[in-house]
Amino acid sequence: MSSPARKLFVTTALPYANGNFHIGHIMEYIQADIWVRFQRMQGNAVNFVGADDTHGAPIMIAAEKAGVTPQQFVANIAAGRKQYLDGFHISFDNWHSTDAPENHELARQIYRDLRDRADGSLIEVRTIEQFFDPEKNMFLPDRFIKGECPRCHAKDQYGDNCEVCSSVYAPTDLINPFSALSGAKPVLKTSEHFFFKLSDPRAVEFLTEWTQNGQHVQPEVAAKIKEWFGTRTNPDGSTSTGLDDWDISRDAPYFGIEIPDAPGKYFYVWLDAPVGYLASLKNLLNQRGVPFTEKMLNTDEDQAEFAKQMGSKDAMVPSLTVGQQKFRGLESGAWNNLLDLAGYPKSAPFGAKPSGAFAE
Repeated sequence: MSSPARKLFVTTALPYANGNFHIGHIMEYIQADIWVRFQRMQGNAVNFVGADDTHGAPIMIAAEKAGVTPQQFVANIAAGRKQYLDGFHISFDNWHSTDAPENHELARQIYRDLRDRADGSLIEVRTIEQFFDPEKNMFLPDRFIKGECPRCHAKDQYGDNCEVCSSVYAPTDLINPFSALSGAKPVLKTSEHFFFKLSDPRAVEFLTEWTQNGQHVQPEVAAKIKEWFGTRTNPDGSTSTGLDDWDISRDAPYFGIEIPDAPGKYFYVWLDAPVGYLASLKNLLNQRGVPFTEKMLNTDEDQAEFAKQMGSKDAMVPSLTVGQQKFRGLESGAWNNLLDLAGYPKSAPFGAKPSGAFAE
């Protein structure tokens, strides 16, 4: 008796667009491509996707050295992708970008919803002290500060951890720090930063339930995540308890998405990069002319209403229902198959009407 066909979503680490493709990228893509081909030979439906990871200080600095804007620098890197993928016969089903307009819109909206919650904001503004490069006239992210490890005294270590003894520390703990950009001695300055209150009981309760209910992540992954909510031992022997609040902002100059109502402040790259999956979905729907409404599920009532509409208490976003067929999660191939079934054209202006069996 044969097993039912599987619907698989396969991706690789998003290549950070501060340099050309190299053998490390191709090695990963070849490995993934072999597995994808095997799964398709077994009759499984596979959606193989990638994207350009485009924001952050390293890209901004690389663009400055090249004498172009960050956007042009990323475009130049992206233009060289095809020859490598084609040369090794690697075929992604879809490729997107974290600098897409959809990603800007969604990242800002998610932030506003966290900030403006009726039961109290999950965003907090704090004044922090951080290193500033007087020659480059910019605040320095931890990876752009080097110095002597405060634990083992190894030289030339980064501002967040020591690669010799694995200690984790703050940039201000470094001995004899210097800017990795200019070599100048950094000075301490204060700046307002925006924090996502992950330690808030509401966030802890939601994340604990979502990761530990057996419906979203593998048991091995759930066990590892569970460690983050308790007391754990760090590589340097120290201990930490619970989730720390997350600094989601960076100061100008920075290549990224500007924070709403906060001129000169930008989202840290790791806030907007994961939102790129939803941005890709929105881009797909717009390409095919599928009308849709956007709604954030902020309250228990919102969640309950959505579950009722989807006919399942385990409903998740994004989800798509066509007739009796339902699909949870974003897999471009599966969504395209269902949109084909619904009768939507491959390309159409927004608001186009379907013409298939499910057309009104």
